[in-house]
Amino acid sequence: MEKKENFNNIRGFEPISSNQMYQIENIGEAEYFMKKVLMMENAGSRIADFLLSEFGEKIIDKCIVAVCGRGNNGGDALVALRHLSGYILSTNLSEKPPVFSVILLSKPNELKTSEAISNWKIIEKISSISTLTLESRTLEEMEEEIKKSDIILDGIFGTGIKGDINEPHSSIINLINSRKNNAYILSVDIPSGLNPDTGEIKDKTIIADATITFHRPKHGHINAASVVGKLVVKKIGIPYETEKGVV
Repeated sequence: MEKKENFNNIRGFEPISSNQMYQIENIGEAEYFMKKVLMMENAGSRIADFLLSEFGEKIIDKCIVAVCGRGNNGGDALVALRHLSGYILSTNLSEKPPVFSVILLSKPNELKTSEAISNWKIIEKISSISTLTLESRTLEEMEEEIKKSDIILDGIFGTGIKGDINEPHSSIINLINSRKNNAYILSVDIPSGLNPDTGEIKDKTIIADATITFHRPKHGHINAASVVGKLVVKKIGIPYETEKGVV
């Protein structure tokens, strides 16, 4: 479901808080055996499907970079890039190979969740996807990768953003925003830096062309339309029953 004027009036898509979303995910895993790695896989595939629907055949010639932090929205972006590379490589008849890259704004051993770690290990094995990490590359090399991109997946910070934004994240956010109108910026779950519950920008935030979020929108999406861009909400298979007593 894509952007509507008022999500409050759409049954099943009414906005919730980030804490309610955490509860729903935890209930899904603990009580319904809907593992978070499955949620991540579904979220990543929805991201890929959205981009394929937005760009159509033109996506074959695009340079796509996923800029990832240590959390699960970075993991979602990893899954999305894997799905995109698999589809595009199988359909691309051009002599010019497509370009896929992941920028990890940490060392791989600093990834915070088992889901993100699992998907990073998959990405590392895929020869068609370049990986740049704080362990293997300089910040300047990462910046050059962003500068040549046509599509940027913003998976830097998720809904758990707290406090000021430090380096190298601050400079990378500035650079991504400077690519506005030259690259398509898609934020995963929430524009990095935006408060998901209030829509407040404490320091700085990604200014997205579109934001894709999952299960339900968050209040911050509705309150910060100017930086969220086109809001897309996708269900990812979390059982409806997980919402009982939470929403």
